Amino acid sequence: MDDNVNAVTAQSPEAQGQEMNQAYMDRLFCSTKERISYVTYKALGGITLGSNDVGSSLWLYKIFGVLPESYANAMAGLRIYDMINDPLSAAIIDNMRTRWGKFKPFQYLSLLPGVIMGVFSCFMPLFANAWGLDAAGRLLMLMIFNYANETIGAFFGGGGYIDNVFTPNPNERTSLLVSAKFVGDLIAKFPGQILSFLYDLINNGVMKGSMTNVFVTTKTVVWVVAIVPTIFWYINSRERVPQSEKPPHPVKGVLSVFRNRPLLVSTLCDLVGGIDVGADEALYRNDVLKFNTIGMVAGIPGMPLSYASYAFVPKFRARFSTKTLWFFQSGSIVVSEALFFFVGMIGGKENGWYLKKLPMTIAFGAGNMLEMVFYATKGIIKDEINYEVLDYCEWKNGFRVEATIGMMKGYFNKIKDMLLQLINSRLLQSWAGYQIGEDAIQTTETKWRIFLLAHGPHLIFDLLGLIPMIFYNIDKPMREKMYLDLERTRAAQAARATGGEESAKAQEP
Repeated sequence: MDDNVNAVTAQSPEAQGQEMNQAYMDRLFCSTKERISYVTYKALGGITLGSNDVGSSLWLYKIFGVLPESYANAMAGLRIYDMINDPLSAAIIDNMRTRWGKFKPFQYLSLLPGVIMGVFSCFMPLFANAWGLDAAGRLLMLMIFNYANETIGAFFGGGGYIDNVFTPNPNERTSLLVSAKFVGDLIAKFPGQILSFLYDLINNGVMKGSMTNVFVTTKTVVWVVAIVPTIFWYINSRERVPQSEKPPHPVKGVLSVFRNRPLLVSTLCDLVGGIDVGADEALYRNDVLKFNTIGMVAGIPGMPLSYASYAFVPKFRARFSTKTLWFFQSGSIVVSEALFFFVGMIGGKENGWYLKKLPMTIAFGAGNMLEMVFYATKGIIKDEINYEVLDYCEWKNGFRVEATIGMMKGYFNKIKDMLLQLINSRLLQSWAGYQIGEDAIQTTETKWRIFLLAHGPHLIFDLLGLIPMIFYNIDKPMREKMYLDLERTRAAQAARATGGEESAKAQEP
């Protein structure tokens, strides 16, 4: 037996990596505690109030009470600040090397300021009301909060990249991601749906009360539910994808991004598909249809399909490439949006179906059933493409630059978001004539224009957003080859690291 041990240890690190290769893809790297932490974190850590949460149009203009154009102008300055600090924060994160890992320190650094900002976000409307702030004062308070939040996210947000590197096995990663999405989908929509239901009761005179007080109560409960599993994950998560021994030169890291064709394609898809010219759909549901819970009610027929769709994921992943699955789920959304928009157009401005709950609920439900066939696929495909883009960079260049890639993708989106916010605020306030405040009443002309803004442009750009994905070059054979090659190089690198540690110990007196 000693001879066998000596024979293995006598091999070079590269040869040891080859020996490890066969079992690598079938190995589960995460402990049971870590797997539970990941699933609960992914299921609950990101839980929000959806279109009713802080920063949404409904919150900004109905609950908090800022003017659309003033807010858009102020946010332009924040976007510029964001783009200035991004390169600095990306360089810090990508060049971080510590005994605890590359990203682990950022998790702990973000915890305390993140908790403070989270608590403040829950009670902002109450603070503004208690201090008697007008629209200008509320805007000042909100922008101080936004600048502080952006600074914390930029310089401490590197901890989030552990989600990409906690296991080097893509099969284990996908399995955990599907489990987390399934658990999350059972719970994640309920807080927003409950709040929408309460808003409907208030708007239709069934319940007395303030939308502000209802929001603060619901937001506080949801935030507490989200922060606990997040802390649990911060404590138990580990980094397992080995980083390059020396960080890449910043210029080399940026150039690698532009040579990353899948990254450029996915960024362009997000950019075009995310050109949300117009108004938030939540404003249409609240101020025009007075039916915030239309998604919950009309989604009932498609609910069984959404749960059944999780059984389709392993078969879809085995048969189709990530690119094909992306087309399936994105195409179903475009068809659903088209059905809803054209049904609402029937009858025109004065007597249009866009004002009527029943036909719009039926149209929503029919389109939703189609979307639910690919619901589970939609839940994982965006994360899978993000993982593929990062792994492709490592495969082609020999190093990972998560923060630089995030910065470059963020740059495109931030410029887009800044311009859209300026355009949309003027469309909403000046063209549609939208009135802010909880007690405001909208005219028929305003309601018609809100409907057009909320659904027409989104449909056009979501359709155009399908085009760039045609050029995504990671097909199923390339994906398999990429992960087999990464499997070998990562195993060999781990073997070299282990061999180096053992050699150092052997030389100790």
